[in-house]
Amino acid sequence: MKKYLFISLLCLILTFTCMLCAFGGVEHNNSENKPTFSTTPTEIIPIESPTYKIDSKDPLTLSVGEAKVIAISKDEEKKLRKWTISDVNIATIDSGGRIDAKKEGNATVTALFSDNKKYECKVTVVEAEKEEVDRFSTCITANSDILKKNLADNSGKNPYSIYVNRKENCVTVYTYDENGKYTVPIRAMVCSCGKNNGTITGTYGIYFKHEWHSLYNNVYGQYVSGISGDYLFHSVPYYTISPDDLEIEEFNKLGTNASLGCVRLSVSDTKWIYDNCAYNTEVIIYDDDIAGPLGKPDTIKITDVKCGWDPTDDNKSNPYYNKAPKITGAKSCEIKEGESFSPMDKIKAVDTCSNDITDKVVVTGNVVTSRVGKYKVTYSVTDSLHRSTSVDITVTVTGK
Repeated sequence: MKKYLFISLLCLILTFTCMLCAFGGVEHNNSENKPTFSTTPTEIIPIESPTYKIDSKDPLTLSVGEAKVIAISKDEEKKLRKWTISDVNIATIDSGGRIDAKKEGNATVTALFSDNKKYECKVTVVEAEKEEVDRFSTCITANSDILKKNLADNSGKNPYSIYVNRKENCVTVYTYDENGKYTVPIRAMVCSCGKNNGTITGTYGIYFKHEWHSLYNNVYGQYVSGISGDYLFHSVPYYTISPDDLEIEEFNKLGTNASLGCVRLSVSDTKWIYDNCAYNTEVIIYDDDIAGPLGKPDTIKITDVKCGWDPTDDNKSNPYYNKAPKITGAKSCEIKEGESFSPMDKIKAVDTCSNDITDKVVVTGNVVTSRVGKYKVTYSVTDSLHRSTSVDITVTVTGK
């Protein structure tokens, strides 16, 4: 009898443990998902944008055009009466503590609470740094300061060495360090090497260049640089010598082994090699499980099969030349105090080539649905061509 009681008790414990594990599993899975916005009226909307804690000892510095949310605790949020700023020409602040930098200068932000408590913080707005962005490549760049120094060097030393990771289909270009060794990565580009290890390995040097060059199977490559023999850097093949006659299906294979042995790149990347890397520039082709120190860039897929252009081609006749990502569904709205607000409801985003990139949308703002006020929310997205777009809306919370 005791034996049966022991077994029954053991089964009961195991059953209870499994139930706990299952419950814990549900909690874990939810935490792995992209954060969602609370629809509980008494809670603030979680912030995806950069935040600054108002009690931070560090000063708040913003660049012109930048926005941050000044964060306070949930208890303080309930007692908050209003935000103010000393100079609206320098920066503005909304009902949710979002501060938008307007022009260079200094201002003071104050948070006033119902218990007569108040916070103050100094805000400094500085000039925005001019960032050079390549809108015609998915490449990753780095160490531009070192490269500029080397390009200004009159020693005659070649500023570049090209490494091709055949296994990961990634090209990394290096410049030399203070000891003259090529250890400083400055550009990573996605490529397609040969199927079935069809690309050679070893050390070579660029030995010829042609803007257009015939390839096997009666197709053509653009911005061609010779590596060794018939092994070349070139664009994805074209059916004819025309920039609007691209093999779209082959373009969409970039990042995978797809060629007969040459190293294929997008037009912008193979043109970069063609324009910048002189004859005898070292080319090292190897295999490694790690793409390279800068990582492997994203690719972009062509969805319009009727358009035969490489979207990275900077030819002004290219239909993609002035295209950018699009965000739809973002509209200003008015809700009553206590109602729910779901920022990502109906929001969609597509990249330059109309691929869905909704999951890359960043939301900047802080809507407190339990407090009357006006709240600015910005939706922004950047695609793999480094092209960005943003949409601002205002959420107005009115009294019941």
